[in-house]
Amino acid sequence: ERINKALEDDNIYTDVTKLQEVGKAVRQMVMDQPLPPSFESDLKEQWQRVSEGNESFKVAVRSSATAEDLPDASFAGQQETF
Repeated sequence: ERINKALEDDNIYTDVTKLQEVGKAVRQMVMDQPLPPSFESDLKEQWQRVSEGNESFKVAVRSSATAEDLPDASFAGQQETF
């Protein structure tokens, strides 16, 4: 609901600065939401499994769209990598 409200501002389609501001606010809304406890527990368990306790173990996580690379359009690289 809060995200939809933020996206109601039509200026985000014509004002890049406004789009950046709204995008930053929406990302923060997502980041501020806690993970469900059962998911967090499962995630920690699997992290221990794959990292084998190695504190310097690293991974990259990236979103991917089903139509990211089409014959006449490519959207690869538009998403953030963490």
